[in-house]
Amino acid sequence: MTDYFETKSQPITKLMVWQAYKEVRANKGSYGIDRMSWEYLDANRSKELYKLWNRLTSGTYFPEPVRQVAIPKRDGGERLLGIPTLLDRIAQQVVKKQLEPKVEPLFHADSYGYRPNRSAHDAVRQSNARTLNHDFVIDIDIKGFFDNIDHDLMMKSVKHYCRDRWVLMYVQRWLKAGVVSKEGMYRDTMTGTPQGGVISPLLANLFLHVVFDKWMEKNHPEKPFERYADDIVVHCKTEKQALFMLKVIKVRMQHCHLELHPQRDEDRKSKGRICRDLSEEI
Repeated sequence: MTDYFETKSQPITKLMVWQAYKEVRANKGSYGIDRMSWEYLDANRSKELYKLWNRLTSGTYFPEPVRQVAIPKRDGGERLLGIPTLLDRIAQQVVKKQLEPKVEPLFHADSYGYRPNRSAHDAVRQSNARTLNHDFVIDIDIKGFFDNIDHDLMMKSVKHYCRDRWVLMYVQRWLKAGVVSKEGMYRDTMTGTPQGGVISPLLANLFLHVVFDKWMEKNHPEKPFERYADDIVVHCKTEKQALFMLKVIKVRMQHCHLELHPQRDEDRKSKGRICRDLSEEI
């Protein structure tokens, strides 16, 4: 009898692909650059999922570029999302199911974004509780976070927590898959992970777990914080502490090729970059 792992180079089963299909299908979502619809995929499920599984297990799977779409923001700007194809989303779900159990238990207790059984409301409740004995907060937003994640630092972070070579290989390919703009023009992705991909929120959390959460835990354990994706609130006892923490956090982000959002800086110059409580932030 031929052993499965003698014939396939990557330990991915048909069941893993089938379960990933069901989970992605339940979330629905739009088509990618190949315009494959859920109606087509449902009608041709056996053929398409078998091809995807065969490519994933043989190491010959390469993702398509993501389709860029613009979502209006409340301030009048646009947020650019990158939509993978349906099959690429299923492949990402396969890898996510392998990576998430390794890193989720290690994430900081005060990280709330894109995590099971956690919400922004939980983060707000924790922030309100901490204002009882912390008079000052720093409210931080990272400029274009999903678009500016450094790929080398991202891969270094994934490798630190996951030794599965097939996971590392496919994460690297997704980071480099490229983007097709709203105008139909292709461009390489030199930085970032597309906001809209199945695995992107997990990768983003992992990146900031290393860049911010663990750094704070090691260097400033007396300063509590709440983080929801790239929105962060840090609590301080005095204004002097808050000004110092703002300075060192800016430097830390710069070292990791990130930048605090300049619009947030302008807003807080007028109403208090260092706030005495959260009442004006909520």
